[in-house]
Amino acid sequence: MSRDLSFWKTDKNTECDNRHIYCSLSNEEYLPFIDEIPIIKIQQDINEVFKAWKNHNNRYYENEREAFELMLTKQFFRADCYNMTNKSMNDIIDVLNKYDCPLYDSAIDVRFDD
Repeated sequence: MSRDLSFWKTDKNTECDNRHIYCSLSNEEYLPFIDEIPIIKIQQDINEVFKAWKNHNNRYYENEREAFELMLTKQFFRADCYNMTNKSMNDIIDVLNKYDCPLYDSAIDVRFDD
C-alpha cells in the first residue's frame, strides 16, 4: 500500500485551498504565499531518524519491508511511502512538525494544522 505525506509552511490566513496548494507544489510551482522551509536541516533530521535504513542519494530510503521516496523543493516536502508502518510515518511527521510544517493528507484532503 502506498501513501503520500505532504508538508508545507504557510500563514493560516491563506485564502487558497489546500488541494490547490498541494497540486501546485507537487508540480514544483513556487507560490509566493508559502514560506520556504529549511530543506537541508529537515533532510539531516530525516537521515538521523532513518540512519539504519539504506539511503539512496538522500531521496530514497528502504529497509527490508518499508520504503519511502522524497520530493523536495524550497517550499515543499513530500514523502511517498510504500508499505510503511504507522510508526515510521509518524517519525516523518514528527520531524516536519519540528519545523512548523503540518501534515496534509491528500487522500482525504485534510491539513492537520490545528
